Amino acid sequence: MIMTEASFTVIVVDDDESFGDSLKILIQSRGYNAVTYRSARAFLDSVPSGQKGIAVVDVHMPERGGFSLMDTMRELGYSMPVIVITGRTQADSLDIALERRAIGFLQKPFSEQSLLDLIEAQGKAVDT
Repeated sequence: MIMTEASFTVIVVDDDESFGDSLKILIQSRGYNAVTYRSARAFLDSVPSGQKGIAVVDVHMPERGGFSLMDTMRELGYSMPVIVITGRTQADSLDIALERRAIGFLQKPFSEQSLLDLIEAQGKAVDT
């Protein structure tokens, strides 16, 4: 287990409260700062575009999904990398995520280590 003192925050945006909280606990257990938001609107209302971090975004959420959030983040000047997660299988989801420059795409259920590996790899660039 690698512990770290990161200067960035991992931001989980998922409408599933228990899943989001589980990810937050997992991420914090590795020494990362982590917060959760239950909607794209809550994220946009709370996180400034200059925030240093990594976003973990669910594709399917009420009101505004993860891909729409990624589009808005780009329009508003957010530069944080995004890891896309989804619980539904859709043939084009991976392609859409890559078109929007996601740094990772994970389908639920995914291994904890696969998420942590993406965060660690990208975190080295974000933390400098």
